[in-house]
Amino acid sequence: MKTKIIYTALTLFTFIFSYGQSVEFNTALLEYEDEKVESITVITKPQIEELESKFENWMDEAYDVNLDGKKLLFFSKEFLTANGVVIPKISDKKIDLIVKVDNSNKDLTKLNVISSYGYNNWITPQDNPAEFLAMQDILFEFVNDYLPEYYMEKIAKSKEMLKDLNETRNDLNDELTDNVEDIDKLHQENGELYEKLKKNQERINQAKQNIKKRNKELEKIKSEVEDKPQINNK
Repeated sequence: MKTKIIYTALTLFTFIFSYGQSVEFNTALLEYEDEKVESITVITKPQIEELESKFENWMDEAYDVNLDGKKLLFFSKEFLTANGVVIPKISDKKIDLIVKVDNSNKDLTKLNVISSYGYNNWITPQDNPAEFLAMQDILFEFVNDYLPEYYMEKIAKSKEMLKDLNETRNDLNDELTDNVEDIDKLHQENGELYEKLKKNQERINQAKQNIKKRNKELEKIKSEVEDKPQINNK
């Protein structure tokens, strides 16, 4: 009965962070080397793409466990593994730890963890409830440590981006102000040029009128000269 209560508690553990990230602890069957093994599953919504590498680094720092499956040539790249490690929180005996992170669903990330005392000797909630619960508690520690840090980093990046955007906005406003000032200056210069053109046109018109007047006077003089009687000197 005690085992059943622990098992049920594991399947119903869900909490939501204030910044909108929901985390669910559950159990699920994970296929590993043609076997279906009961795993502890952490589901984060929305998806966290860095979860795998962060969990790997965290296990190394917190429990001195090197999940090196992806560094070994002949291991499946699907899994991170640590073989023959001692994690006192789980057991004084050596265990094998297998981790799989699934990002195939763009809306969530699944972190699956299974462990064993050796070949086919899997740690399950039915046979090893205390060890299974301790493994689940380790995952809870990770989530509790990692997610606030993850979102603090996100917030820091957002603040930096906001700072850059504000600086860009200020630069654009300064440039716009300069352009407006240049436009005002050009308007003033253009106004002065228009005034000069206007005065110049008035002078041109006056000059034309003067030329026209002089032409009339010239024509009149020429006419008078032509009509004047000729004097013959004999």
